[in-house]
Order: sequence, then structure tokens, then C-alpha cells
Amino acid sequence: MRLIAAGAGPPQSYYRVGVEIRLDPGALTYWRMPGGAGVPPVFSTEGSANASAIAVFYPAPTRIDEDGTEAFGYRDRVIFPVRVTPGDGARPVLLVLNVSYAVCSRICVPAKAEARLTLLPAPETGTASSEAAAIAAAEAAVPLRLTPEQRDAKVAITRDETAPTPTWRLTLRGGGAQDLFAEAPPGWYFETRKSGRPDEFLIVEVEKPRTGSRAPVPVILTLRNERQSYEFAVDLDGASVP
Repeated sequence: MRLIAAGAGPPQSYYRVGVEIRLDPGALTYWRMPGGAGVPPVFSTEGSANASAIAVFYPAPTRIDEDGTEAFGYRDRVIFPVRVTPGDGARPVLLVLNVSYAVCSRICVPAKAEARLTLLPAPETGTASSEAAAIAAAEAAVPLRLTPEQRDAKVAITRDETAPTPTWRLTLRGGGAQDLFAEAPPGWYFETRKSGRPDEFLIVEVEKPRTGSRAPVPVILTLRNERQSYEFAVDLDGASVP
């Protein structure tokens, strides 16, 4: 693991950084929602100096068959974009990053890494570096967060009343859909898969708490798209449409 920087300059008020993790060929590490099994990465910036805000972003994951279990994550190499806002823009920022994550190949092992990077306030000049290009590519892979109005303009979600278990159909308007991932509250798990129709996915309730609650379930859906991926919130209600 290492930290790379794209540099910061006007009109930006923050630094663009990347957490680059390189894996052995074929090995994988996990997204923030690892799937049926796995461990999500944990980022800590304790010890950083002159940073008023530090935000880590996740590129859209891929679906990986891990010995019969579906995992959501990344193979070979991943860059997590980081946005660092300085407290005092005239002074350098010291970014300290500790990452705990899992690496799986034939076996899964825990991994920890620490890196430090000093970000200088002077803007960089000249041609863009390879690090800047890599961070830009990782930023482009981060899903765009949609408002409810934007969500409703891009996707349609309907309850499948004929399914034996609670199931919803999601269709992307405009095409290009590649995969869908669901993040639910503790105790809930929703399986997602292609329906067989173009740009349509099934969302199937697999696990739920034994509370007997009939309240709608808040779920974050990440739709991987060949052009621009999207992330949006929905309430999955067994008796209504989100």
C-alpha cells in the first residue's frame, strides 16, 4: 500500500490523493460491503495534521466468485480516492493513513499498512503526472450519488408480486448497466442478480431480523455502469414501491 498525490491548485480547496493497494496476480481485496463473506477495509487518519476534513471514496466493485461464495471487491490493484481539505491552506498538510484490510488468494489473510504523505500548498505546474492520471481514473470509477429525483429519473423499481420471496425488479433507463450491489442495515441481506432482461436486475430478500417489523427497509444500491456508476438510497417495502 502507498499514498499517491495528484497535486492541488486553484480553484480547488482540497488535495486529491489516492490509497493504492497492489495485490499479487489473482488475489482480491474487498469493497465496503464484502458480499457473502469477507472483511471490508477500515481506514484511519489519526495522527494527520492541518487537515480539517479527510474523505475516502470507493470505486464501484466487481462481483467475484470466491470458491462458490460471491465476493464484492477488487483484483490485482485498486486506488481509493481521498479528498483532503486543509485547515490552513497556506501550510503543509501531513496525511497519516492506516489501513486494515483482507487479502484473499488460496487463503485469506489480514493485512495492515501505514503510510504518510506531506502535501504542500504550492500548486504543481507542468504536465500531469502518472499519479494524477491514476487518481483521475479512480475518481471516475466512484459512483455518483443521486438525489431521490435523479434516482427516479434514471431507474424504475417495482415489486415482483409473483415471486415466492420478497423480490424487486430494477431497470436502468438509458442502458449500459453491468451489475448491482445492495447494502442493508444489520440483520438484513439482499441478493442482487441479473434478471435475464437487458438492464434489469432482481433484488431478493435473503435474510431479515426476527423483529417482525413491517417498516420499510432503507437500502443503499450501487449500480455499476459502463459509462457512469450510480449510488442511491431506496426504501424496500414488502407492500409498496420505493
